[in-house]
Amino acid sequence: PFYQNISKYDQKILTSRHNLCAFRPLSPEEAVEEEFILHSIAWPETPSVTLNFSLKNTTDPSCSKFTILPKVGGGQWSIGDQLEVRIIMKDYYCHPKTSGGDALLARLRNEALDAGVSGQVVDHLNGSYTAVFPLVWEGRVTLIHPSEAITVLRRLNNESLDRVFFRSVFRSGSVTETSMCNVCLRPTNMPVCNYTDIRTGEPWFCLKPKSLSCNARIIHSMGGYLPALKPLEDKLFSCVKIVQESVCG
Repeated sequence: PFYQNISKYDQKILTSRHNLCAFRPLSPEEAVEEEFILHSIAWPETPSVTLNFSLKNTTDPSCSKFTILPKVGGGQWSIGDQLEVRIIMKDYYCHPKTSGGDALLARLRNEALDAGVSGQVVDHLNGSYTAVFPLVWEGRVTLIHPSEAITVLRRLNNESLDRVFFRSVFRSGSVTETSMCNVCLRPTNMPVCNYTDIRTGEPWFCLKPKSLSCNARIIHSMGGYLPALKPLEDKLFSCVKIVQESVCG
């Protein structure tokens, strides 16, 4: 079935639309396409993050390790070979993690040429990962976000879609007003200007200025970020190299 390999959290998102962005109903064809896209980017189940969670139980890049697996068939490595790496994630007690969902970046990079190649990372859902890439240079594995941070990001994407907001400038003669805009606005009793593209359906809304019409909009820019992280959650977000190892061919 479609939901077989998707976490309960993602199933909830797929089967119910958040009130914040309740757009027009999708056609049957669009619904199938949406399910296909969401399925292709669905993230594995990640640990829950409570208000009193301990950072010691989250993924620690300094304790985590990777191992270059022996070349299939033996012998020395050559340029163009497929390099396979096993990555074991551990917490700050250096205990192996038992769940997947960490955001990892595995790459081979040549600093002299300022060039690199990314690897394909496979999540085994038990705290271990396999990265495979063509062997061209020495490589490194970087922990972008621990799996606990992914839990927070998924909550934010579901509950606080408008945490990045924009502002539009409206002008008519000598009168200028500024209004908040976004792809979707929280329910309000204030008048709203609807700038949704009639051809593509791409949504865009602004709160209507007090004295100017919606047609007076001349420009928009990023307004800023709304704080949405709970206490301690900001400490989950870091980008740290696990280890680096040269591979000679």
